[in-house]
Amino acid sequence: MSNKTISTKQLEANCKNAKKGGVKTPEGKDISKFNALKHGILSEAITEYDKDIYQGLHQRLVEEFGPKTAIEEILVERIALCYLRLSRAAKVETEYVKGTLNPHIEEDSLVGIGICNVVVNEGYIPKVKEENIEKLDRLFLRYEVSIENRFYKALHELERIRKNREGRDVPAPIAVDIDINQAQDRG
Repeated sequence: MSNKTISTKQLEANCKNAKKGGVKTPEGKDISKFNALKHGILSEAITEYDKDIYQGLHQRLVEEFGPKTAIEEILVERIALCYLRLSRAAKVETEYVKGTLNPHIEEDSLVGIGICNVVVNEGYIPKVKEENIEKLDRLFLRYEVSIENRFYKALHELERIRKNREGRDVPAPIAVDIDINQAQDRG
């Protein structure tokens, strides 16, 4: 956030406009509907490659859930980002499996007076380099369950907030901690 100074006149205008309650016209809403995406706390987790996918998904989720408050918008943003991260994990897994099942194989061969590479099997050449797939597996894919849990947690919290806003009965959230090691020790 920049530390810009504004004039007293601009500050008064901003305060006056803030009391009006935001954008009212369909045109204004079309312009402002991605403000949270541009300024959201999670927007830096989106790459240029993912940007269009994320924006389309975020827009569909906004249309589906119709967030009315900042918290609801943050939860919608979180749901979209978790989905994007799960999608990344699935793509990496697909690259790994395709490359493993049908590997591209080259061998050195003596041809004439020199050695050159000869393709033994065209196979599948992964778009992600093998060493990067291994890094992603170690660093990212092991968090897939955690990401999925965050996805559902945000979705359930959004649903609870919406039901509460609509005046419907909302049960308290239930959290259960399970320690597998402790359960095995008893067994």
